[in-house]
Amino acid sequence: MSTRSDQERDQCIDMLIARVQELEGEVLRLKGDQHDSAPGVSAPKVKPVSVTRPARSSELQRSKSAKPSSSATLENVIGTRWIGTIGIVAVIFGVSFFLKYSFDNNLIGEAGRVMLGIVGGIAFLITGEYLQKNKNLGRYAQILSGGGLAVLYLSLYAAFTLYHLIPAFLATIGMVAVTTTGITLSHRYSAYSLALVALAGGFLTPVLLSTGENQPVELFSYILLLDLGTLLLLRFRQWPSLAAISLFGTALLYALWHEAFYSLDQHTIAFVAVTVFFIVYNLYLLFFRDRKASESTADHLVIFGSGLFFFMAFLAQQEFADTWPVRFFALLLAGIEIGLAGFTSLRSKALPMTVVSYAVLSIVLTVIATFVTLGQHWVLAALSVEMAVLGWWAFKLDLPVFRWGVYLLGLVVLLRFSYEATLYLAPFESFVPVFNKRFPGCALAIAGFYVLLYAGSRHRNILSINERSINAIIFFITQALSLILLSLEVHEFFDLGPGSDSSVYAYQMSLSVLWTLYASFLIGVGIVRRIRRARILGILILGVAVLKVFFMDLSFLETVYRIISFIVLGLLLLAVSYGYNRFRHIIFGEDQS
Repeated sequence: MSTRSDQERDQCIDMLIARVQELEGEVLRLKGDQHDSAPGVSAPKVKPVSVTRPARSSELQRSKSAKPSSSATLENVIGTRWIGTIGIVAVIFGVSFFLKYSFDNNLIGEAGRVMLGIVGGIAFLITGEYLQKNKNLGRYAQILSGGGLAVLYLSLYAAFTLYHLIPAFLATIGMVAVTTTGITLSHRYSAYSLALVALAGGFLTPVLLSTGENQPVELFSYILLLDLGTLLLLRFRQWPSLAAISLFGTALLYALWHEAFYSLDQHTIAFVAVTVFFIVYNLYLLFFRDRKASESTADHLVIFGSGLFFFMAFLAQQEFADTWPVRFFALLLAGIEIGLAGFTSLRSKALPMTVVSYAVLSIVLTVIATFVTLGQHWVLAALSVEMAVLGWWAFKLDLPVFRWGVYLLGLVVLLRFSYEATLYLAPFESFVPVFNKRFPGCALAIAGFYVLLYAGSRHRNILSINERSINAIIFFITQALSLILLSLEVHEFFDLGPGSDSSVYAYQMSLSVLWTLYASFLIGVGIVRRIRRARILGILILGVAVLKVFFMDLSFLETVYRIISFIVLGLLLLAVSYGYNRFRHIIFGEDQS
């Protein structure tokens, strides 16, 4: 929850006082009118109550002050925030230059320089604590406190790195104390800026105080404590972006350690560390995050960030090799994410976007696992099955954003279909219709789109206007892919298969018959099921077949094939016309669109 500034609180209080006084005067006036209007009843003497009603001009002045002009707002920001912030930055630079100058000229001893910095930082903190009691100086006090934390971090860094006055263990304890102080003050003052300073200093501590030695247990334990402290603070303060920043710092420190020190003999401790980080952040989202708070973008960043960090860290531990552990881990993590989506949905109905984020991440990981795990000719089949299963549950659970993710997955399936539609045969490999490398994957892709189409029709009442348009597009895509696959099978049969010895006339005739049969089938389904778009698409395909027969087959085919084409076309056209006339009371009634 955002907090008001001191000036805004004063303005609100003034407006409330003025309004209360105005209402009291109105009540007294109404009482007086009531006594005056009662006939034959003498109004009792009421002791006049003096009500100080603010002048109209003062009310207008207050209402104007409640809505300050843009120039006044800019002046407020510059005067209360930026000037003080720039001032404290200047002081920090001055302290840095002083430490360097005194070091170069040997003006003050090393211990004296560090003590001056520590005393100055503590003085800033004490002054900030004192000024925090004054409601008009709260922001200024926060600026001083943040500067004090920065000076303390700088002094401890100088004591360890520049002057070697204290060991790494003692410097780390000092940095932890400063970070803890910053987090505590941020909670006490409700100051987000102090939490940022403390968090930044906390994650910089291992970098600034690095001795060049590999100490993974100490490093990961320190990061875990810092993460737990940050997430504990978020239990009392609604600053969800801190969780995302803390996760980013965690991933960054791990990446730096992995680049510098990781080896295969440290795989176990590295895997345990990233597993613990993944569990901690997801436990925060599931159990420790305030349920009353609304969902935020930072929550979704934590979901995606923790999952991808876990996967990428494991992949780096496997040296980015395409191994079975990587494939199994990707599928396992995808299953965990979809399980978290289901658990969140059961636990709270007020977090739909959190459920969607988990589900979308599961889709991403599943797609990655599919490409990593399976051979090229199985990718389309696997993606199609994923699309069908995820799409079914997206419609069943009524998750609109999740459904849009499935639509994007459908686009990937469509692109993959176009890639695998071209058949490549090995030397001396013969083509067999249906039983070939292309047909199973492409047929599963079409079946997957049919599942989406059926789920969309079954749950049509929950679809928005845009999604109903998407459902219509899926219908046309499904029919187009079906006709394309069947046409390719016919083409390959006469080009590479058993029909390769036949003439080109047989191929053209077979194509005309196929298109006519498919169009008739669509029209028949449209009549029986009262699906107008099926009938319209069938008529369009039938029109293409008619044009082909009359303008191409008539002049191109030999007599026998021409006779077959025209007779089959004529009979099917008569059957379609009979269906329209016989069932026109059904067709032109209420359609299922």
